[in-house]
Amino acid sequence: MKLNLKAFALTTAIMAGGASFVLNILSVLTGFATDFFLLIAPFHPGYSHTLLGALISTFWMIVYGYVIGAVFALIYNSFIKE
Repeated sequence: MKLNLKAFALTTAIMAGGASFVLNILSVLTGFATDFFLLIAPFHPGYSHTLLGALISTFWMIVYGYVIGAVFALIYNSFIKE
């Protein structure tokens, strides 16, 4: 069974963006995983460890999630024979 490229990529983007948003908010409010978000800051242009930064990080994770999901689906589909 082949994966639907658009559906898989969109699902991956939503999951990555949602997880990033929740963890960023938790980090800003409680200090949880602060070092991790400071580590990924160079990969998220415009990111700062604030509530606005959580939205910026969410945007970038949606973009990265979509691309990674699409590439994974393409590779997976290339190995599946129907």
